[in-house]
Amino acid sequence: MFFICGCESNKTGYEIVKQTKTVSKNNCQFQISFPQIKGLSDIEKMAELNKALEKFPEHEYYAKGCGQKKVKRKEILGDYQILLKNDSILSIEFQTLIQRDNLRTDTIYHSIIINPKQNYKSKNGIMGIEPKQILPNFKRGMIYPYIKKYGVKNNKHINLLAYETNSNYIITWAVSEKDFIVYVGGEGEWYGKNKIKIPLKKLK
Repeated sequence: MFFICGCESNKTGYEIVKQTKTVSKNNCQFQISFPQIKGLSDIEKMAELNKALEKFPEHEYYAKGCGQKKVKRKEILGDYQILLKNDSILSIEFQTLIQRDNLRTDTIYHSIIINPKQNYKSKNGIMGIEPKQILPNFKRGMIYPYIKKYGVKNNKHINLLAYETNSNYIITWAVSEKDFIVYVGGEGEWYGKNKIKIPLKKLK
């Protein structure tokens, strides 16, 4: 079941509508909210993008085992945040919130960064645009010190090889008006367990 919760619009020529659905899986029900694009002139492309925006975070994957006594998961909640929306960039952070029996809530992050008005290509499973299209001088080595410092300070295991200049590891990232955001802890995969905000002015 779908219902519209609200929308975000400005002078970009398109708007983002928030939709929510309830999913049943393994004797559990959980709520997922996801963005949908409205107002693009290319209806076919818009439909393709909206399908990706609904399915990309794979919230249902994290519900496996839900309802089983041996799996200490009480509830799954899928949500998102629009980090940046303008003519050429739509940056979205997806969150899968996993509430545990011990009252702890774990968050899994996914992200998509696209230009909704241009055709996007899927290259090696990557959908969207690359950091260099936003920061022309970007190199992964520029964010390495920030990632390393965060890992040491917070006692987090992070695969630092992914953030070396010539690395081809998959990393999960996004951008807001002021920050370059890195989602760490899932290097080589399409997710992160923690997020680090690096001021854009530090990377220019």
